[in-house]
Amino acid sequence: MALDPEDAEDLVELLADYEKLEHLRVRRRGDSLTIYSGKPPDSVLHARITHLGRGQWGLSFPRHTGRWERTPFMGTMEEVIATLTSDFSFYLDDPAADLRRNPSRNFDPSN
Repeated sequence: MALDPEDAEDLVELLADYEKLEHLRVRRRGDSLTIYSGKPPDSVLHARITHLGRGQWGLSFPRHTGRWERTPFMGTMEEVIATLTSDFSFYLDDPAADLRRNPSRNFDPSN
């Protein structure tokens, strides 16, 4: 099921309602909207919502294997994003901001 272009725009607008999420971008692919930050090839995947039909969306998170882990959370786009931003906000953290705050995390002791 292909998404409407407006779905991605709706998600961008929803994310703009929350503080400290300016680093996030949205990419549309098939029946899913991927929330990511950064520029390729160094993009960081944060979360994905998948259209399930009848106005319902499901929430998934990236795994270290490169695959997506589905969660039991589903609802309208607004409900899923509310769950994401309240219960799983750490998935949306800006990794670049963390490095700016803690430059020692970028330290490689082998050098």
